[in-house]
Amino acid sequence: MIKPPRNSYGYRNLLVYKKAEELQLSLAEFVSRFPLSKTLSSLSDQMERSARSTKQNIIEGWKRNSTNEYYQFLGYAVASNAELEADCTDICIGVYDSKGLKRVDTRGLKGAKGEKWGNLESIPFYPLPPFLPLPLQLKLRAKELNYLLEKLQQSLADKMKKEKTLSAADIMRLQEKERETRRKEHAAYLKEKGWD
Repeated sequence: MIKPPRNSYGYRNLLVYKKAEELQLSLAEFVSRFPLSKTLSSLSDQMERSARSTKQNIIEGWKRNSTNEYYQFLGYAVASNAELEADCTDICIGVYDSKGLKRVDTRGLKGAKGEKWGNLESIPFYPLPPFLPLPLQLKLRAKELNYLLEKLQQSLADKMKKEKTLSAADIMRLQEKERETRRKEHAAYLKEKGWD
């Protein structure tokens, strides 16, 4: 379905765009401090391209003629941003220790409720604790951005379902995602009750 005319620069008001732009700026500052080496220069370039691609795909999707195209470009943004998050995770776990990038030791970091975080994936992205090391903050900001992008994409999918313009493949993919979510919720419930 053709999208109705709207503000050409309306994407600037989207929370996902603002978060993508903030992440790109913070990332540029972070990678500018990388030690000089061929590997880290390549990593820096790749991370900056991923951050830029995320933001540019949000813009390009907004400017497309159909909701389906917008949905697709948000998918590209999710993929680029996931790549950036993975690079930040690699830095945090020490993949580049030998190149001069220090790993993030989460064993001594405590959360707002006093719990210690040992697993990077267990650290909540919201609210973002300001005391966390920068590579970990960037990872969590990328994780938050993917969450927001997926929510926006879901709202577009719901709109296309209602308008009957969503492809059969996308309908099947969404149904499988919903089933998987219900399975996880059920497993969590059983574990909570001690019935697992």
